[in-house]
Amino acid sequence: MIEFIVRARSAPVVADRFLEAIGTGAGVEYLADIVRHAIFVSKGHRENTKVSLVLEKSQDYSRVVELDGAILGSLPDLHERSLLQVIRDALRVAASLGKNESIQDGRGIRVSAVSFEQLVKSRAEEQVVYVLDTGGSDIRSEQFPEDVVFVMTDHTPMPKNTYKSMARQGVRKLSLGPLMLHAAQCVTIIHNELDRQP
Repeated sequence: MIEFIVRARSAPVVADRFLEAIGTGAGVEYLADIVRHAIFVSKGHRENTKVSLVLEKSQDYSRVVELDGAILGSLPDLHERSLLQVIRDALRVAASLGKNESIQDGRGIRVSAVSFEQLVKSRAEEQVVYVLDTGGSDIRSEQFPEDVVFVMTDHTPMPKNTYKSMARQGVRKLSLGPLMLHAAQCVTIIHNELDRQP
């Protein structure tokens, strides 16, 4: 299973505020591109891939919205607003979650009240985890296992202490090239490299 963990520090977890944040600088609109590039291919979706969007703008707990290609039901459309409405609907179902609780909606989208740090730590205990960084090892020099996790952020840079914390957990830095790219572009490059891996 390939997992993309995307930290969205400015994305609200309250369902009604989630769509209102489009175009306000919160980066909500980027999430639709990330989901589209991570899960969907021509006439189908990747059953070996999941996306975990960590939405952090909350009065209580962050919410992890997980879309798993292996169990994802049909979605109404793949345009930006439609995908964001699907996320908003999942957040609405998960509005009353307590810390470390989770719920799955009718489309197979799971929402958990878990922090970014806790999510990454749990993955690093069981899987190989990479964080994208232009100073990391080149993606073309790596051989990836079947179960691998790629951590990235949306348009908001990750704090330096987060990198230090992940390094202590064994998270490795991975570079896709010399330029800082949009998260959705990173997802496409990673998929292409893994698709071509023998």
